[in-house]
Amino acid sequence: MSQAPLDPMRPVRLAPDEWPSTPAWKMPALIAVSAVAAVSTLALPNTAARVTVAAVALIVAVVLAVASTRRTVRESGDQRISWLRGPAVRRRDVDLLHGCSGSALFVGALALNSVPGWYWWVTAALVVWVLPTLVLQARHNRRVARSGADSVAHRRFLHRI
Repeated sequence: MSQAPLDPMRPVRLAPDEWPSTPAWKMPALIAVSAVAAVSTLALPNTAARVTVAAVALIVAVVLAVASTRRTVRESGDQRISWLRGPAVRRRDVDLLHGCSGSALFVGALALNSVPGWYWWVTAALVVWVLPTLVLQARHNRRVARSGADSVAHRRFLHRI
């Protein structure tokens, strides 16, 4: 009995060793948009409008920060993410999601700061922005430590240095 010929395999695409860098125009554009948003926040007529803008900006900041951290965790795979130096696997020079989340936090903090008597909310907004990313990173590091893959990946990382 003869076997039927096998179908040809689909080509396999691997991730490139070097990822494309962030285009040079994106960071100045981000700074310009943040500046315009900050100045327009100060021009809002009343307290309710400023609080609304601050709440929306804070929600956007938290969502973008969580998306950025989740992507970093996914890219790190079986390697721990250092608390002080950042991830060993960094696919891009500048993480635009994280940059945009910081800019949105700045706009929200500026809007809250211009509301009389709401100065302490700026600190609360900063905590709400930082806390989810810290929790995601801690969960990732604990999962990597429990799996035991961290020691092998760490030795490979030290060997490259």
